[in-house]
Amino acid sequence: MSGIDIKIGDGKGKKNFAEVTDDNELVVIASPYPPFAPQKVRPFRQYFTIDGIPDGSNDMGVDGSVTNVDFYIPATDGYDRYITSLNILVGYGTSSVPFKFADGTALTNGCRLLYESLLGEVDIHEGLKSNQDIFRLTDDPVTSLWELRGVNAINDYGYLMALDLTTISGQYGIKLDEGTTQRIIMRIKDDATAADSFNIIAYGFERFK
Repeated sequence: MSGIDIKIGDGKGKKNFAEVTDDNELVVIASPYPPFAPQKVRPFRQYFTIDGIPDGSNDMGVDGSVTNVDFYIPATDGYDRYITSLNILVGYGTSSVPFKFADGTALTNGCRLLYESLLGEVDIHEGLKSNQDIFRLTDDPVTSLWELRGVNAINDYGYLMALDLTTISGQYGIKLDEGTTQRIIMRIKDDATAADSFNIIAYGFERFK
């Protein structure tokens, strides 16, 4: 049985047709510039906050040892959210070492970073208890220069860590579907007040119709 012979033209009468190779592959050329089409995405940046809104409290240096405290990025109405990276800041008063949390002792219960949906919860990390636990969220090598000066004031210390979510959840990161209860959460399960500054900024984009 023979196949159907179809030609795909440019639609402008210029006799430009799509080409198929002997291996039955359609020949395409990646354009070096974007197409003339309506913009369907916009940049997204927001702190993890205690109520999920941009103006909410983003200070995660709280005591969640008795009652856990959630800071999160939620889904929203009207847009799909794609979270591609997280930037974590931990600041403190005196020089520290990786096995501590901030400049205090390591946490016992730690902090839980997770994705939540109606299907349940998925851990990104089940128990961040020390500085080195946070370091290990990234693929970047940690050197002796990990500790920064002047994070909150001239004599303060701290560090920044960037987590690329596209390495664990595909090229678009973690998707929060429009109009759902999906969210990415940092759950404080311990006394994290040793950190003078402890917050996370989420980066990504929102896609709309």
